[in-house]
Amino acid sequence: MVHFRLPRDSAAALAVTALVAIAVAASLLAGCGGSSAPKTVLVHPSAKPPLYHQTRYDVETSWEQETSDERVGAYLESAWHDPASFSSKTLIDSRASAGAPPPLVAAELARLQSNRLPGYLDRGIKRVKLAGRPAVRWSFFGAGKDWIEYFFEECGTSIVFRGSTSPIALEPFAEFYQQVAEGTKVRCEK
Repeated sequence: MVHFRLPRDSAAALAVTALVAIAVAASLLAGCGGSSAPKTVLVHPSAKPPLYHQTRYDVETSWEQETSDERVGAYLESAWHDPASFSSKTLIDSRASAGAPPPLVAAELARLQSNRLPGYLDRGIKRVKLAGRPAVRWSFFGAGKDWIEYFFEECGTSIVFRGSTSPIALEPFAEFYQQVAEGTKVRCEK
């Protein structure tokens, strides 16, 4: 029988990564989350995560809501955190598209502002599709956290979706952030 032993640091990193992945899976399967403001949350009786009704969009996430449509400059900002850790967050900023920069310009502006963060490392910006709609994805490291941001507009609404987490959790959370961003449904007037 061959025994393979990881160096101490690698074993610890592997254990932490496994625990983070388990916590993400558990929070997704448990459908936990909610808000102290019942008017913004509709909890489905199924295993689906709660649906949060915001002013300009709806989003499903099992994470706990911290703020709902809080005015931050020209945007309404809502925030959620991972129930297993306050270090992983999702922020969604929304505003009318009129007067807002287009998604690529908004991403480039955010990129210029963020390069002053301690330890800043740009991981790239690219055009992507989120549930069939055009978007811009930007990823970077700064101030001790990894960030994945999506910028898109639809039906007269500009959305900036920000996901942040500790560096060791980036890989499992990257997929989660993409799924939540894809599931963000802008409210379109008919």
